Amino acid sequence: MAKETIAPPPPASELNVYVSSPSGPRPTKETTFREWVVTNQIGISLTILAMLLALHNLYPSLRPYTQPFFELSYYDPASNTYVQGWDDLYFVASATLALTAIRAIIIEWVIQPIGRSMGLKRKAALRLAEQGWQVLYYGFIWAVGLYLWKNSYYWFDFGAIWMEWPARPLGGLMKWYILVELAFLLQQIFVIHVEEKRKDHYQMLSHHVITSTLLGSAYIYGFYNVSNVVLCLMDIVDVLLPSAKVLKYLKFQNACNVAFGIFMATWVVTRHVLYNMLWWSIYKNVPQQMAYGCYSGSTAKMISTNGYPDAFAYMFGPFRGLENPICMNRTIKWIFLSFLLSIQLLSVVWFSMIVRVAYRVVCSGAAEDTRSDEEDEVETDDTPATNGTVRLAAKEGVTTAPIAVNENAPGLDRRRSNGSASVRARGRGRVPFDQSDRKALLGRIGCDKPT
Repeated sequence: MAKETIAPPPPASELNVYVSSPSGPRPTKETTFREWVVTNQIGISLTILAMLLALHNLYPSLRPYTQPFFELSYYDPASNTYVQGWDDLYFVASATLALTAIRAIIIEWVIQPIGRSMGLKRKAALRLAEQGWQVLYYGFIWAVGLYLWKNSYYWFDFGAIWMEWPARPLGGLMKWYILVELAFLLQQIFVIHVEEKRKDHYQMLSHHVITSTLLGSAYIYGFYNVSNVVLCLMDIVDVLLPSAKVLKYLKFQNACNVAFGIFMATWVVTRHVLYNMLWWSIYKNVPQQMAYGCYSGSTAKMISTNGYPDAFAYMFGPFRGLENPICMNRTIKWIFLSFLLSIQLLSVVWFSMIVRVAYRVVCSGAAEDTRSDEEDEVETDDTPATNGTVRLAAKEGVTTAPIAVNENAPGLDRRRSNGSASVRARGRGRVPFDQSDRKALLGRIGCDKPT
């Protein structure tokens, strides 16, 4: 019986081409901790919440410690109201984890697959999913805030906001609303650090830090009503802008243009008219509605007309305990006004970018993507190559030319489609485009305008 012989592989010289980087084979890229967290944020969040829930149900003796993670604390059944305290931080922590898991699930398992099924490329589908999540969250939380504001005694009466201060009790829905908004701001700080960095990274970081600090301090000081109004004025534009972007990615151009116009008009009215009216009301009406001095933290009765009892320590009294006095004076008023003014300045900067882009679109039909990722990923379609040739997408400064590939050459990793090879190449870095190919609106602000 003749022994079967196996032909040796052809030498490398017989290959039409050897595809490799100029400096040799590229080493396998190691996964960084940040990338690992992004990939596993669903599992991490749900695992921690599941462990807390298991401890809560399996060990009744631990429920006094685990209950604040799942229920609002400091409930008074006699008045059916709540007050604030340090245990609220446990609820904020669990809400942050829950929002992280919900966001990742909706993006990765719901909206992104829908985008891919509609023919969007990987990165466009991801952007669609990110904006879709913001539409869902901000649409829901803004509706809750608007319901609270509409059914309050201070509906579009900024002077009435301070009538019941310094009464500390608040309703359950108002407490849940403020704590969830605070958890979302903290979760956003996490998101902008673990996901791709944007050009406006530090502006967004400043905004989230200032807003979370302001909201947390206002909650401790009992400024629930003004927090409700500020959040309603800020959140409405965060519903409209992602909605315009979703329409952009879905290629509903006319609807996108209309939504963007509505967004710009709403931004001006809410963030630069009503917001400044509220700021002026705090400056003017606070001294009229409540006398400067110190009040009992438990009874809300004035205990001293001296608003500066012991240097700066009085400012932190409400943070240390509910029974400590809570004081109001010009210093405290201007601290809160300064935080609100800093948010207004950031809004002015962002709106100047929006106006500049809109002007470029109207005048020239093209605009620079000034708030996109730090590094854009170039992604080519998976189109089959003909006659055994493929085109490799090149970075800036490198020409793209067809490279012949032997169909039968071993060792070449390629996909086959209808008997032909196709290569999917990705490059990091910016790729030059003609002016006609540039985005007509910012990748994160506005809509594309066809040229």
